[in-house]
Amino acid sequence: MYEGKPPSSAGRKGWSFDALFGRSAVDDSAAVPAAQVPVPAGPDDAPPTDLFGRIGGFLRTHRLDPSPINYDLAYQYIGGHDPALVASVDAAIARDGLLRHDVAQEIAEAASSRVSSDLLGKLIDQAHRSVTLAAALVGQSRTDARAYGSALDRGSAAIEAGGEPAGRALELMAELTRTMIDKTNDAERRLVEMGSQMSSLQGELAEAQAVAESDPLTGLANRRAFQARLARAMAQAAAEGTPLSVAFCDIDHFKSINDNHGHDTGDRILKMVAEALVEGVGEDAFVGRFGGEEFLILFDGIMARRAAMRVDEVRDELSGRHLVSKTTGEPLGTVTFSAGVAQLLVGEDDGAMLRRADEALYAAKNGGRNRVIIHGEE
Repeated sequence: MYEGKPPSSAGRKGWSFDALFGRSAVDDSAAVPAAQVPVPAGPDDAPPTDLFGRIGGFLRTHRLDPSPINYDLAYQYIGGHDPALVASVDAAIARDGLLRHDVAQEIAEAASSRVSSDLLGKLIDQAHRSVTLAAALVGQSRTDARAYGSALDRGSAAIEAGGEPAGRALELMAELTRTMIDKTNDAERRLVEMGSQMSSLQGELAEAQAVAESDPLTGLANRRAFQARLARAMAQAAAEGTPLSVAFCDIDHFKSINDNHGHDTGDRILKMVAEALVEGVGEDAFVGRFGGEEFLILFDGIMARRAAMRVDEVRDELSGRHLVSKTTGEPLGTVTFSAGVAQLLVGEDDGAMLRRADEALYAAKNGGRNRVIIHGEE
């Protein structure tokens, strides 16, 4: 077990959401119960001039920070641009009485992945059409070439047999050759155009795939992309008999950070931790965001103890930082995380290994947080 520094006891005081919108702060004990909070109506035909005010009202009602992600979600919901998103928001409000921040984030991420997947599907369809057209063009050129060859054979045979005056036969063959040259030039021009389109499409496909596999907040690989990378690494490790380890990292008391300082500050903390992990665990490790305040790290070719030491170095460095709120200038204290590490066992699948890393993470949480534990060494 890697013991860490104790969490800071520095006081925390969050900025007022209501003050941000020009309203005086109120005592939480006097707040209107969630079930009685008036929820703005869903998408309708309200004048566009009132859109900004309605978005602000939506965010205030649900106590969502005015971050770009929340603003876009409110815009999509009020404008009715995404029926699936509208249905998800309505269901969340009906279930909880208001739209909670964590639920809003999940809905926004699902919408982002859905849009990326739709775009990727359209680009793939376009690529399929271009490839089909290119194949048809190549097939037609092959047919034209065979027809041209056959015509030349017949013309040559006619000249040799004396059945056609040589001058006329040569004239016909020259005309046939000019026609074939025109066809070839046209096919070449169309292939050049399609080559340019395919190059552009290749770039768009790569960009769409990157968006579909990236976490929109931190830029790290998302859960789907990480698990795909993990599956490939596990197959290679099993084939070559090399070690492989994973680490589950979870920011300590993250809910308190959001509650005391606002979700915008929470988002900045998430990005800071993501950057610290990427910079600290080494270029031969792969970091992804699993969801919420959880991160996963893949250590390909590295045993659990060495992986734990790397993660612990990041934890130690991060816990020594003294943070200040950009919004209020007030000290935030320190940010720590707990982590669990597991090494791949012979014959183990990815689900079992991740569960063991998660168990080690919970052991670290239960053991006082701000520490790294290897599974089996609790």
